[in-house]
Amino acid sequence: MTWLDARKEGSVYVSFGSRVVLTCKQMDELAAGLEKSGVHFTLYVRQPKEKQVAGDYGEISSGFEDRVAGRGYIIKGWAPQVSILRHPAVGTFLTHCGSAGVMMLTWPMGAEQFLNAQLLVEQLRVGIRVGEGNQNIPESGVLAEAVNGTRPERFRAKELHDAVLGAVVKGGSSDKHLKDFVDSLYELK
Repeated sequence: MTWLDARKEGSVYVSFGSRVVLTCKQMDELAAGLEKSGVHFTLYVRQPKEKQVAGDYGEISSGFEDRVAGRGYIIKGWAPQVSILRHPAVGTFLTHCGSAGVMMLTWPMGAEQFLNAQLLVEQLRVGIRVGEGNQNIPESGVLAEAVNGTRPERFRAKELHDAVLGAVVKGGSSDKHLKDFVDSLYELK
């Protein structure tokens, strides 16, 4: 978290969860997009298992870490995702759609993640679809453009995040509704 503490708002957090391992081509395009974007980022990389390494599953290409030193932080072990997503420096989350009150760049890999992405992108308007499926290889230029800090989706995500926080604070709508509910239970006695 020390690395994020030294960053201003708008950095990007990239994680595909604890089960997904990207292919070499996917990892190369993702890395190129982050490099081209110029933004600060935290990248969680799940290490491929032995059988995946032989099957063309990706590790970060040689030299990438040196080229993004100072603006890119790569986590190769366990990532404290909840803490990272709550950090005020994080403004965008590139994800397989698994989330938390910041704009998301969606890259669903399977199961319900496709519906989650559709909800985030098309209905809530807090996400941008950059890829789809575990064989898709999005272009680095698309990724670089998507992490831009001026996207309307980012402002919409912040708006919804603030509304949710406002509802749960003392005196907020959720706080009032919970109090009313508890009061109504006491009246049943």
